[in-house]
Amino acid sequence: MVPLEAEAPRGIGNMENKQYRKFKDDIRKTFILYALIPVIIITVSSYLFFLGMWYKTIKNQNNNINFQLSRRIDKILNNYINEAYIISREKLVIDTIMEGSGSSRVYNRFYSFVNSRDVRSSFFIFDKNMNIIAASSRFLPSYAVQNSFYWGIIKRMNENKDYVVLEREIYEENSKKVLTVGKAVIKDGEIIGYITFDLDERDFVRIISENFSIDIVITDKYSNVISSTNSLFINQFGKIDENLKDKKGFVKAKNDSFYVKKSALINNYLYVYTITSIGYVSSVFIFIGIFIVLTFILLIITMLSSAKKIADSKTKSIDKIIEAIENVQNGDLDTKLNIETKDEFEIIAESYNKMLKDLKNLIEVNKEEAKHSVLSEIKQLESQFNPHFLFNTLEMIKYMVKLDVQAADKIIISLSSLLRYSINNNIDKIPLIEDVEYTKNYLTILKYRFDKRFDYAINIEKEAKDCIVPKLIIQPLIENAIEHGFEGRQHLNVDVKAFLEDSNLCIIINDDGAGMDEDKLSNIRQILYSSRNNSSHLGIFNVHRRIQLMYGKKYGVEINSEREKGTTVKIMLPVDGGEEYA
Repeated sequence: MVPLEAEAPRGIGNMENKQYRKFKDDIRKTFILYALIPVIIITVSSYLFFLGMWYKTIKNQNNNINFQLSRRIDKILNNYINEAYIISREKLVIDTIMEGSGSSRVYNRFYSFVNSRDVRSSFFIFDKNMNIIAASSRFLPSYAVQNSFYWGIIKRMNENKDYVVLEREIYEENSKKVLTVGKAVIKDGEIIGYITFDLDERDFVRIISENFSIDIVITDKYSNVISSTNSLFINQFGKIDENLKDKKGFVKAKNDSFYVKKSALINNYLYVYTITSIGYVSSVFIFIGIFIVLTFILLIITMLSSAKKIADSKTKSIDKIIEAIENVQNGDLDTKLNIETKDEFEIIAESYNKMLKDLKNLIEVNKEEAKHSVLSEIKQLESQFNPHFLFNTLEMIKYMVKLDVQAADKIIISLSSLLRYSINNNIDKIPLIEDVEYTKNYLTILKYRFDKRFDYAINIEKEAKDCIVPKLIIQPLIENAIEHGFEGRQHLNVDVKAFLEDSNLCIIINDDGAGMDEDKLSNIRQILYSSRNNSSHLGIFNVHRRIQLMYGKKYGVEINSEREKGTTVKIMLPVDGGEEYA
């Protein structure tokens, strides 16, 4: 039995040594026997990868510039299109054309718009016979003649009198190229004149040159070049080179290779070409290839010489790291990693220990941050007081001071009390009856403002008066009723009721105003279900959001409405003030 017992440890030891040596031997054999093939694969793959990345970078950069430029030009042109449409309908412009002469007011109107644009323009106002009423340039465009009804932008404005049209034009006197934005001026269904804005191509070139580093060509739908940073791409007829026209991707032209991206603007009337030269790809490709080959040759030599040493010295450190990571996966955040090898593994160990410490701190901080975040949002929602109400009230005070001093004094006192209440950060919750008293200040102001057009009634049951509610819980909903209820109405009644219902406090704000249709009502309900509000319905959303942040999803605001019959808003709150949800 002794020889067998003596042999057992030796067998285990030999097996362990053999396995460990096999690991190290495999590393060396892998580098020696298979180094050449991986190097070739890696070199070729890297070679192709860098080439592909280079092409992708060129493509992404070009596409990004095309997108940015297209968006900017689209914004510039849409500003002009929208303004042309608005100005053509203004009484000032219509009266100016009917009178037959431009006043300082109409010039100020046009200059105030033109001078605020990135791309400035010359503007013209014509009567229906193409007589000039007002102009900002002594040079006249080619369409400023009486026979222009049969061609160009004037013809298009006559054919599309309800729309803004664009046309490329050239000034005959100074050969200036412009993009004309025009709109017929209509009165009683008939064309009485025209307004035009002539956008100088040089301003487009300036914007392009200041912000973008590649060649850019802007054309109309007939391939006429409106603006270009490089005359190389324009043929003798003023059109974009045929080799680039309607092309996308990699193309050959002018004894060079280019990447071209084309985008359409303004209902396919304009096209933006961004053009990147890639003729130097061969030299870059050769340089990258040589660099990769040399790098991997050096890397192979280094790895072969250090393989055994790395296998011997780093295995122990790796085992420690793996063990520590497994402990973390099992939920143990107290296991520290001790490695003193004076290399990257020691840095990893220090970073790991710091990470564990930071992670534990972060868990605690996140708990506190979550609560603070909810409180901050509640404060922010409380502070969203409608500035239009303040503006209207101050305007009313300005006139009431002259007409009725006592009334003005009451309005000022009511407004002052309401504002102090709204900005008092020391008050989050308040008995319902006190919030109602502050709300009465708001109703007093409204009564002075609308007089006989507005009436209200408040009925708070005795059991509900002392219920604790968030401050300013009723006022925003009354404000919402005023804002939307008066649409098409000469008089508005608002009723406020509060009572207890199924161990909850129920507050109802009802109005007999214009109400709303099913689509609008559905839209508002969708807003209440969302945690973000990008609409104009701030009041009802803010109240609903505050309630749910403070008390949870069980409570909040419900809304019902019927067109021409009014709107009812119901607030549900815990009867005892509840425990804050955060």
